[in-house]
Amino acid sequence: MPYRPITIDALQIGMHVAKLDVAWFRSPFMRHSFLIRTDEQIEKLRHAGVKHLSIDPAKGLDLPGTPASTPNKPNVVVQPSSTPTSSTPEVRSLAAMTQELLTARAARAQLEASVQTTFSRIAKIGIVDPEEATHTVHAISAVAQALNSHALFMAFSQGREGHAPLSQHALATCSFSMILAHAADYNLMAIQELATGALLHDIGLMQVPPNILQRIHDTSTTLSEQNRRTYEAHARGGAILLERRDGFSPAVGQIVAEHHAYLNGSGFPAETGGAFTSDMTRIVMVTDRYDELLTGFGGASPLTPHQSLQRLYQEGQEGRYENRLISLFVKVMGIYPVYSYVSLTTGERAIVSVINSGKLHQPIVTITHDPSGQPYIVPLVIDLANQDAEAPPRGIRSVLGTIPTEFERSFH
Repeated sequence: MPYRPITIDALQIGMHVAKLDVAWFRSPFMRHSFLIRTDEQIEKLRHAGVKHLSIDPAKGLDLPGTPASTPNKPNVVVQPSSTPTSSTPEVRSLAAMTQELLTARAARAQLEASVQTTFSRIAKIGIVDPEEATHTVHAISAVAQALNSHALFMAFSQGREGHAPLSQHALATCSFSMILAHAADYNLMAIQELATGALLHDIGLMQVPPNILQRIHDTSTTLSEQNRRTYEAHARGGAILLERRDGFSPAVGQIVAEHHAYLNGSGFPAETGGAFTSDMTRIVMVTDRYDELLTGFGGASPLTPHQSLQRLYQEGQEGRYENRLISLFVKVMGIYPVYSYVSLTTGERAIVSVINSGKLHQPIVTITHDPSGQPYIVPLVIDLANQDAEAPPRGIRSVLGTIPTEFERSFH
């Protein structure tokens, strides 16, 4: 079905925006194709000067009074963007997937600069401004709503060094927490509150001497008792920073104070029982640990998204984190996340295109290279969970990385 031109006044929740009449850099969102989920999105477009746009009736609601093109159209509004809305989910082209990933990386770079400014100001004056924190979270939320959640997940899961600033870890943890909270059916207000706590969860580390921080980040050697106590005090120290200004809810303070109070009692502060932590705090525990695994916290080797999810799941089985939340995180992002570049058991290479929610180890892939390493003229789209009996059986042998730069150069 072709795009349908409409005015901004006709735009409704449930419609899928396909084109805007302003340049991308003037738009409040980092892409011009996304589902309208809130009235706030519509107002942001209106304030950006959008007057005319086009919607895609095949992906969302049509104008009132127009016959629906598919019987399951109303489900588009309530389904998360990462979950297929039918038994035959759309498989985007490599060009579209590459552009999604490039857009998400550009958004990450912009957000990193913004969050770094916020953190630099906190370090300088020793006070956390609740209005500035709220503004920063709203900016992150706007990007999270506009982008494909898998692209956002992968953009923050790769290309970051272990020595990156604290602000980058805070931003990544915040973004991952939003994704997990959305999957857990949190409402928008609760997600904003959770995101604020996730963004500020390690704010107390600004009070820890740099030499102690460097040793914790870079080595697995045991700290002296005094240095260990200094480090562990960052959780309570962060909560005290928030208490210096009114404007933060008790839930935000609880996340900051208790994000290391692990469920099995192995965390800190010692007086905080992990069994009594909030669900929001437990989400941040999961996403904080996932980002630590990605960046090689504690002197460990950085892991791929696939390896990090595996390790996180294993650690959840040991009782430190909430198994239910880890399982949900893996279910939404996939054992093999979208955009992963993988080697198949046939020797072919492929890009993971769609997650099969019922069979996470068998996603839909786009096969790009034959067993000899030569590119296919026309990439093959194969559902590993529903293969042709006459074709050679295929499975994922290993993860090679993400979409190769050769695709980025071809489609950028």
